[in-house]
Amino acid sequence: MTVLLRNLPLALEHDESDLAPAAAAFLRLDGGLVEIHSIVKKSLDARHRRRPRFLYTLAIDVTPEIERSLLAEDPLRVEPYRAADRVEIETVRRPIDSTPPVVVGSGPAGLFAAYRLVQAGLEPIVVERGLEVTERTRQWNSFLKGEMFNPESNLLFGEGGAGTYSDGKLFTRIKDPRVGEVLEILVAHGAPRQILFDAKPHIGSNLLPSVVRRLRKSLRDRGAVFRFSTRMTGLRIEHGRVSGVDIEPGGTIDADQVFLGLGHSARDTIRALHDLGVAMERKPFQLGVRIEHPQHLINRMQYGPEFCTHSQLPPADYRLVARIPGGDVFSFCMCPGGEILPATEKPGFICVNGASPLGRRGLFANSGFVVTLDPTEFGDGGPLAGIELQEQIEGRAAALAEHPFGAPALRLIDFLDGRLSAALPDSSYPLPLTVVPFDEFLPARVLDSLRRGLDELCTRLPVLRHPEAIVVGPESRSSCPVRIVRDRLTLESPDVSGLYPMGEGAGHAGGIMSAAIDGMRCAEALIRRLKEP
Repeated sequence: MTVLLRNLPLALEHDESDLAPAAAAFLRLDGGLVEIHSIVKKSLDARHRRRPRFLYTLAIDVTPEIERSLLAEDPLRVEPYRAADRVEIETVRRPIDSTPPVVVGSGPAGLFAAYRLVQAGLEPIVVERGLEVTERTRQWNSFLKGEMFNPESNLLFGEGGAGTYSDGKLFTRIKDPRVGEVLEILVAHGAPRQILFDAKPHIGSNLLPSVVRRLRKSLRDRGAVFRFSTRMTGLRIEHGRVSGVDIEPGGTIDADQVFLGLGHSARDTIRALHDLGVAMERKPFQLGVRIEHPQHLINRMQYGPEFCTHSQLPPADYRLVARIPGGDVFSFCMCPGGEILPATEKPGFICVNGASPLGRRGLFANSGFVVTLDPTEFGDGGPLAGIELQEQIEGRAAALAEHPFGAPALRLIDFLDGRLSAALPDSSYPLPLTVVPFDEFLPARVLDSLRRGLDELCTRLPVLRHPEAIVVGPESRSSCPVRIVRDRLTLESPDVSGLYPMGEGAGHAGGIMSAAIDGMRCAEALIRRLKEP
């Protein structure tokens, strides 16, 4: 029989080969009576400066007699094991007079919508404005060495979407049976197996491109068609129903069903949809900066001086919140051992994002620190007012930077005191930084909240107020300030039948995992419709 054992502690000096005897000792059983069925979850417990340790939740195999005894004696730590639920997908037939479904965008929403569609026997056409991931990577690396910037293939556009060169974080609070399935699909295509049970799973910016490439090949082998360097410019709508996708180059693809996985930065496409009358609305988004510290300072802050260099401990991260009047300031997308990168789709605008490779062995740690802007703070205008505010901020920041894709920066101590830095310390940012007063591009309310919130955090955790810490900005693409409206049950646009807005760019997800799940849900909505008599 199999039971679930929660929160088994394991000291740093031990490894997973010690789990079975540790579980037996913890349960006061003979070592031969416990076998490990699987690791369900692994997390690091470094709270309150105690000696760090790992906590495991395990599925263990025991005899029926021992199972009954454990469930009766320790029901808080031991419970019946139940395999994760799965969404069952049946093969469907596309009506003879219909067209293949079109998926716009090959980010997580688009790729996993396509995955669901091929599971059901459909053969979607995936349209991606950027390049396939190998060439996308080559061009990006060439750009950092001084070659021309490609507005259609960069950190935001191209196969895999905007998350391809980020940390590859897969952590989510969503309680959904598809979470485990997404992780298993990624592992099947080359992601490390530990993402199946890590409490904070991530793939890493160095490994994620190869995972995306293998997933695309798998989808092609099952009938999906990929068209790269193909930008959606509009929709064909007839009698309230989608009938095609206008593309450049190529004219129009006839389509009865279109899945929009645009990503949060396809502003030109969002504007084209707005001009067509597709229903959309403002939504809150986060705005702020990136803060970078030497990684060893964060290790010391989180693990203490005794353990900060321990070989079994990963580079430390953090999750911080300062609760202040007017809105919380909180860390976002923390990247241990990572780097800050320019995340923009065209010259004349700059925003920054964080990334880190699988091993997270870089010298620096960075995190976004943001505040949430309510739609009432966007200024006058319709549904696109939030995008216009983002562009104003990013345009002013780019104009202040000395390099075309450089970014404004200050030492954190100077940012907090409202003064310019005499010089900047070393940084992970791959292009030149410029000392700039942040009040020249950030709204006053945001700047005031950031200063008050960060000052409170630095008072609570003094190591943060280190002279080598820098602030780089703006961090303005954490989410899309627009939501493309859809029906709660059918997941279609209420104005355009057959149009499925999905993922982060449509305002229905935030992050790789939630976007992937949203893409699956939208594909399932079509599959259910095709199954109807």
